Amino acid sequence: MSDQISTSSSAPISTDKYTSKNQLETETYSGYRSSSDANSQLELPNLQNPNPVFTSAAIVADFNGDGKNDKFWRNSQTGENAIWLMDGTNVASADFVKTMGTEWDVKIADFNGDDKTDLLWYNKATGENQVWLMDGQAVVSEGSLATLSPEWTPVIADFNGDRKTDILWRNTTTGENAAWLMDGTQVTTPSFLQTVDSNWTANIVDINSDGKTDIFWRNITTGENAVWTMDGTNATGTSLPTLGTEWEATLGDFDLNYQTDILWHNTATGENKVWLMNGTTVASDTALPTLQGSKPLIGDFDGNGKTDILWYNQETGKNEIWIMDGSNVLTTVAADAPSGAWVPSISDTNGDGTTDIFWRNYETGENAVVIVTGTDSTPTALPTLGKEWYTA
Repeated sequence: MSDQISTSSSAPISTDKYTSKNQLETETYSGYRSSSDANSQLELPNLQNPNPVFTSAAIVADFNGDGKNDKFWRNSQTGENAIWLMDGTNVASADFVKTMGTEWDVKIADFNGDDKTDLLWYNKATGENQVWLMDGQAVVSEGSLATLSPEWTPVIADFNGDRKTDILWRNTTTGENAAWLMDGTQVTTPSFLQTVDSNWTANIVDINSDGKTDIFWRNITTGENAVWTMDGTNATGTSLPTLGTEWEATLGDFDLNYQTDILWHNTATGENKVWLMNGTTVASDTALPTLQGSKPLIGDFDGNGKTDILWYNQETGKNEIWIMDGSNVLTTVAADAPSGAWVPSISDTNGDGTTDIFWRNYETGENAVVIVTGTDSTPTALPTLGKEWYTA
């Protein structure tokens, strides 16, 4: 196992190592505009699902905080943006928000912890970064963050467990890493982390159920795996078993112990298995049925907080849901699409605590939603948007 991953680290800032140190450490940001509404007292939604992975506005879009997942739309040709506020199978409200040039990319977040989705914008050409604090379809506050070199890419996290989104920055060229602890549009603590070469990919997890984001690392060249257990900007590294590069990881919580588990899918053979985790230890390694030609998405289709799996086949449109209990497949439910042109994403558009399926046809621009109840997976048509529109 590479020392750069598995060695414990307090993630110090090394002033002679990073040419972009001033960019990442600066605490003065221009362009901040505030609204008195941004800090007003808010009534939190009645969240029906016990697992925050399926309810957090930083993970699944919910711009008005009603517990029903919404859709953020971006036009890849014009830079236009729009928000659909959802109510089950209905678009309750649709409106445009400010246009951002096509060189900007976006991630959903919740920077002020009000349980309403905010937006992080980063410019892939110039390295500029912005935060939008949202209330429904209104941008109530904007903050410009430090400009970084464009090779730095953000990952949404919460390293100190305050329920306010933080940012993991990874330099895809040099392997450098940094963490920004955030409070709204302000960077309160910027810190460099250990450098990890660019063959390693970073994914956000909570491996020890302390409410603080940890980092799961996978080496796409060697198949090595590791985890950094995070406490603020301090990292402790632990090696995990190695799996060949034909295995792809999808992260969930299959036994509802609030510790991230790992679903492994072999893209060559169709084999599948689950690692149930106990902190940084693989507590069990269990084979699942083999399924070739399909890709997994995680959800919770029975609302008990335990991760289930939607398998979708983009060639045939034949899809199925596996209702899971730990590493056991309890039952399967057909969730077929008319063709492979329909691509699914996961949401809960009616706020009942069970995962629904949003389908988009990127050839025709058609959209539909499926409220999954028992064995029923009948789609309801939604408004059509041109194929240049995509959802964040």
